[in-house]
Amino acid sequence: MIVVVDMNILFSAVITPDNRIGEVIAHPAAPFEKISCYYAFIEMFKHQPKIMKLAKRPENEVLDILYTVLRHIEFYNETIIEQRHWEEAERLTIGIDALDISYVALALQTDAWLWTGDKKLVTHLHKMGFPRTITTGDLFEKLV
Repeated sequence: MIVVVDMNILFSAVITPDNRIGEVIAHPAAPFEKISCYYAFIEMFKHQPKIMKLAKRPENEVLDILYTVLRHIEFYNETIIEQRHWEEAERLTIGIDALDISYVALALQTDAWLWTGDKKLVTHLHKMGFPRTITTGDLFEKLV
């Protein structure tokens, strides 16, 4: 099973690494592959000051956590995504945050599940006919 990790999950994993999200990401024998877009990788560094502030930890500790999180995710260049998947992702995300399109397109390209904490996005995707979203709780259960 492949899981596309979106930006809000990555942020949460770095800001509060001792929760279920952090455990799922860093689990050494997770029975699923965790992937994301290069866009997410870049955004993590772009928003590093915000992450530092929200994490309320020393900078070196946050950087260690960031490194740990990022090394457990395989990042894909969005150029691998076929045009038809971009078009379908655009249809599926219309009226929702435009930044979500790359995660949905990557999920379509790789036949993956989308791991997001964005309930509005999940509800919208399900209404639009995209049921392949997964929760942190569902993934955590697979670790046992």
